[in-house]
Amino acid sequence: MGTILAVVLVLYVGLILGISIWSYRRTSTEDDFIAAGRSIGPLVGGAVLAATQISAGTVVGTIGRHYLTGVSWWFIWLGVWAGWLVSAFFVAPKFRRLGALTVPDYVAARFASEKARALAAVLIVVAYSVYLVAQLQASGEIAQAIFGLDPLWAMLAVAASTAFYSGLGGVRSSSYIEFIQTLIMVAGLVMAVPVLLDLAGGVGQSIAFLRGLDPRLTGFFYAPQELLAFGISFGLSIAAAPYELARFYSMRDEKTVQRAIYVAIGFQLVIGLAVLAIGLLTRVLFPSLGSADQASSIMAFEVLPPVVGALLLVAMLSAILSTVNSILLVTGASVAHDLYGRFLAPGASQRHLVWANRIAIAALALLPLYFALQKLGDVQGIVVAQTKLIASFFFVPVVAGLNWRRATAAGAIAAMVGGFTACLAWELLVLRGFDPRGIDAVEIGVATSLLLFVVVSRFTRPVPEENLRLFFD
Repeated sequence: MGTILAVVLVLYVGLILGISIWSYRRTSTEDDFIAAGRSIGPLVGGAVLAATQISAGTVVGTIGRHYLTGVSWWFIWLGVWAGWLVSAFFVAPKFRRLGALTVPDYVAARFASEKARALAAVLIVVAYSVYLVAQLQASGEIAQAIFGLDPLWAMLAVAASTAFYSGLGGVRSSSYIEFIQTLIMVAGLVMAVPVLLDLAGGVGQSIAFLRGLDPRLTGFFYAPQELLAFGISFGLSIAAAPYELARFYSMRDEKTVQRAIYVAIGFQLVIGLAVLAIGLLTRVLFPSLGSADQASSIMAFEVLPPVVGALLLVAMLSAILSTVNSILLVTGASVAHDLYGRFLAPGASQRHLVWANRIAIAALALLPLYFALQKLGDVQGIVVAQTKLIASFFFVPVVAGLNWRRATAAGAIAAMVGGFTACLAWELLVLRGFDPRGIDAVEIGVATSLLLFVVVSRFTRPVPEENLRLFFD
């Protein structure tokens, strides 16, 4: 296993390095770095969208949740796909038509406000730093479970390598790398299922064992209102997720964006079913692991044949790297393009701005390391917390802002601040023992954001007509 894994990793790293160098030679402007020269087609674009959303939260956290709680966690995928469809019909076409470089670019153009741009950039960096904690923590879990390594070294390796290839070729290199990573993820996960099913004794025997262990594993571990809250969190965050919306700008046109979303849903359907099966079958083979987050890596190393196990481990690494890459690109652009380039160095050259993006990516890769080492929760729990924050402060300004002409800059700012604050405050109250009575933080956050958006917009100055023409016929 060790030799085969080393060979697969060397080939994988060599391929990533080759694509990065090829893209570096074709990157000379900020448009090249952040938007790949608007050259990405629907197949690569769909794989990219799938890869950004299929993260450590899926191959480590979701497998762990299925291991721990059984079938019912799968229903959160319905929320994810609903969010993608909202994006396809109500968000993506207008976003791509704008032809900007970052999501705060949209905020500034739609609401004619540089203050709103700056606020959006800061909140994106904060929320996605939380998401980056989950990815780094997952890499530490895998390294510790398989190789007995100190998690810090694995986290440093992931942060440094991803920052290197993200900074080298920007969105162009990351798009083609993530296309390959998506294919690896699908192959690794799908090939693992029949092997595990055979070892577990088939479908009937596996179901009987799980029912005997805990009937909730094949029924409903979570109450319907809990599943609804999880689905809302993922769906609303997907519909307005900055690191996915930013990818729309790299695609050729509006039709390409919509087709890419349908391709992404197809990839995710296959991955979601495979992850469900792997989580349940690992519980059959290893009923009492100490950490659910180690289920996928232990299964890959201890159970699967060497080639399949090595491929699955590389698939897990691919999922982490692709998401870290997307996070670093969108947060780096928020710092370099929307804060530094707009407020500190407005006259900077294209070469200057490209290097500002690279420096921001390197710095942001290291910031979450301390929190990842603290293990503040399981990987999937951290991912869910991040989706709640994104949905609470960004869903309303993006989706409602693209479809309601009367929305104003003051309303957008109030919605972002109010939604973020309300979600965070509710989550902290629950952690301190407050009984939410079935009401989730994301519901409070989005409701607060929507209320402030509408009320404040009604009593403040409208956006100039020339800005509205960009988004409304």
